[in-house]
Amino acid sequence: MATVAAAMVAVGRGVNARKRRRATSGSDMSSFVGSSCAAASSRAHGRSGANAVAMKARGGAQDYYETLNVSRSASEREIKTEFRKLARKWHPDVNKEAGAQEKFQSIAKAYEVLSDQQKRQRYDQFGEAGVEGMGGAGGPNMSGVNLEDILGDLFGSAFQGQQGGGGFGGFGGMGGMGGRQRQQRGPQKGNDLQAEVQFPFDLACFGGERKVQVNREESCKECNGQGTKANVGDTKCRQCQGQGVVMQVVQTPLGVMQTQGACPACQASGIDPSCLCGSCRGKGTKQETKEVTVKVPAGCNNGNQLRVRGEGDKGGKGGPSGDLYIAVKVVASEMYEREGFDIYTESQISIFDAMLGTIIKVETIDGPADIKVPAGTQPETRMRIRSRGVPKLGKPGERGDHYVTMKVQVPRSLTPEQQKIAEELRDTDKQMA
Repeated sequence: MATVAAAMVAVGRGVNARKRRRATSGSDMSSFVGSSCAAASSRAHGRSGANAVAMKARGGAQDYYETLNVSRSASEREIKTEFRKLARKWHPDVNKEAGAQEKFQSIAKAYEVLSDQQKRQRYDQFGEAGVEGMGGAGGPNMSGVNLEDILGDLFGSAFQGQQGGGGFGGFGGMGGMGGRQRQQRGPQKGNDLQAEVQFPFDLACFGGERKVQVNREESCKECNGQGTKANVGDTKCRQCQGQGVVMQVVQTPLGVMQTQGACPACQASGIDPSCLCGSCRGKGTKQETKEVTVKVPAGCNNGNQLRVRGEGDKGGKGGPSGDLYIAVKVVASEMYEREGFDIYTESQISIFDAMLGTIIKVETIDGPADIKVPAGTQPETRMRIRSRGVPKLGKPGERGDHYVTMKVQVPRSLTPEQQKIAEELRDTDKQMA
């Protein structure tokens, strides 16, 4: 409440001051009107004239272009490049000089306006008054600016160390800059894992079990998955008292504001760094290779996905484990061709068996089976053996069929007796026709 009251007093003073200036100073009023006229003419004569009048109307307020050391015609790329250079120099996590934080605030404020096309256009026309209410006045609203992308490569661990609610260089909690979530200190669920596994043809047809090697996070044996050393007593961070956040006081144009940011001592974990497990560094898990037994259902095929509950990464600090998802890849068979739940094979028969009929043995996935070939069977005839295909996935007792394509063999040469018989058959066939 005290912070809000201070802000309201500051705003009230500003409003009263403006009222007094407008009531007593004709020159101030003419300057304000002049800035509007100049803004209208800036469309024809460029931005520089309008901005100069707007700067005069602001009475020497911060010039965002000068703050970033760029010209008024600078491109977005040039603005971003200059902001990178200045941010690297003045960021409070890097520069410990007095006033560094205020300097960085002004740089961030200028970048927040000039990096936004709409805000920049209004600033060029009306000055700082044109961006009031758009995040350009007061504390910088960087919600639309990806500062991690801009500063992460510059500050490395100094920047990453500010993860957690709003610990970014003294701006925590202002205008959306503290958007990252605090690190979880309680039990954490393990991640789900996914892998592609090849299964033998017979195993995919009839089901069974298969051993699979999995690289995953396992509970740390040294700390029993708790992330802290054994028998250390109180593990709370002394600086934040286990809360993971600390209060920060920031001076803004609206007054003094109190915000909270990530605790720099424990990186928002709430745990004293000296109490962290030396083996897993507080995670509670370490990566290991484990053998997992996978139950393969009968009838699975390429494209199916198997879910093995609880066989993903182990949860941290006593949290539940994730699941293991397996993409099925079936090794092709040299003997059988599978389509869905049906099996297809070929069988060679002589022309005489095709003419007279016979009984042949066919290899199925269950073993040999007899099939009757009727007399007069034509080449490429497809015959079916019911329910000798693959068991249907999720439908116990149901199976596909086995289809056999008859390949009729024509002899390449005949004995004199065979040739005589063949000729007699041919002549008889002509007579019947």
